[in-house]
Amino acid sequence: MFLDIGGKPLDFWDLTVLEIREMIESYNRVKIQERKEKIIDSYRLSQMISNHVSLLLSKDAKAFEFWEYAPELFVEEQQAVEQERQRQALLLHKERMRDFAERHNRKRKEEV
Repeated sequence: MFLDIGGKPLDFWDLTVLEIREMIESYNRVKIQERKEKIIDSYRLSQMISNHVSLLLSKDAKAFEFWEYAPELFVEEQQAVEQERQRQALLLHKERMRDFAERHNRKRKEEV
């Protein structure tokens, strides 16, 4: 078992039974954590696939942003995209207001 976790034969004789046991338990914890991460990754992949399939089947379906699948990893990217969207919305709003003001001013000139 000790060799299976990457222990060296010479180290085995220098360690106590408790130290060897702790190394084995640590190895097992790491392997369990890696397995959990793999399951989470598989689940996220299945979410992505099902979301994109639903886009093909339903017009009401909404495409998720990539940060919605792993929000803890993409905080900065999400903020940057949201800021850019707000900037674009503000520019669009300004343009619409300018068009409205021009139309309104033309109508007033025509009335006079």
